[in-house]
Amino acid sequence: MRNRRSEAGPGLEVVEATSYLVGNRPAVARLLERVRTRIRVRNLSPRTEKTYLGWIERYIGFHGRRDPARMGRAEIEAFLGHLGAELELGAASMNQAASAVLFLYRELYQEEYGGHDGVVRAKPAQSLPRYATPGEVDAVIDHLPRVPRMAAMFMYGSGTRLAETLAIRAKDLNLVNRELTVRAGKGAKDRVVPIARGAVEEIERQLKAVARLHTRDLEAGTGWAQLPGALARKDPGAGWEVAWQFLFPSQKLTADPRTGRRGRRAVHHTTIQRAIKTAVREAGITKTVSAHVLRACFATEMLGSGCDLSMLQRLMGHESLKTTEKYLHGGMRAGRNIESPLDRLPSQRD
Repeated sequence: MRNRRSEAGPGLEVVEATSYLVGNRPAVARLLERVRTRIRVRNLSPRTEKTYLGWIERYIGFHGRRDPARMGRAEIEAFLGHLGAELELGAASMNQAASAVLFLYRELYQEEYGGHDGVVRAKPAQSLPRYATPGEVDAVIDHLPRVPRMAAMFMYGSGTRLAETLAIRAKDLNLVNRELTVRAGKGAKDRVVPIARGAVEEIERQLKAVARLHTRDLEAGTGWAQLPGALARKDPGAGWEVAWQFLFPSQKLTADPRTGRRGRRAVHHTTIQRAIKTAVREAGITKTVSAHVLRACFATEMLGSGCDLSMLQRLMGHESLKTTEKYLHGGMRAGRNIESPLDRLPSQRD
């Protein structure tokens, strides 16, 4: 029986031989912890970490908690087939699961099942981005409570993702120049996006509210903001500063798992999602309007107003221009500066 050892490098645990069996929950937890270490070495986002670990645990559970080192391409494809054929998951979910499992084998066992000749990926549906008219978006925003309304204004007015919106800290805002610096967006890249004029006044009020709340927290011996990377070690006092407080702080205090200090994380994404769903219903809108749709509407409206495609790519934080190009179809929606042949018939011009 040959050993498969990790080339993790100094200081990282080496994966055991294939005799290591994943037969119980503690063993699964140890395996997942190894994956977690590799994810953090790769500097992937906390959201990616949670997603990957969830899919890997499901993969192991699907195969009766067998040791992944004793499995391979056939077992991966069986799992993905189960997700598609029996659970009827979409291509995006299936490909997300595939990425997680392939990461497991690549990072822990140096087995590459991806690439051109690797595990077959599901083909995504060629669907157009969802769209809501400006009037519909206005109606939804009007029915939102204060914090979800401000979050929606960022997604529709600046094109930020929901996770990026909730990660905004006080220091990321430049209201003089109406700019927001999106920190560590998708792909761990920073970018600068515009802030709508109509949002400035509400942002100023929110910053004052955050400062007042932070002052009360400090007086109570709390008020610590979780910091990215090793900043807590490099600048021990940064987490107490108002500049590092989230623009949309949660109502509850929680302990930082790394320092044990108590403070406020950002409000949970489900709070915003549920508020938008409720607002859509109250506004009497029958189509789907979500956080993602608001961001898609930003792209569509920007293109419709003459924004250059490459500029929109930078504003949206897209790795590939092809991702941005799909919004061109939205800018050419039927009924938008397009006359139907039926309307050009002599009988229709009377």
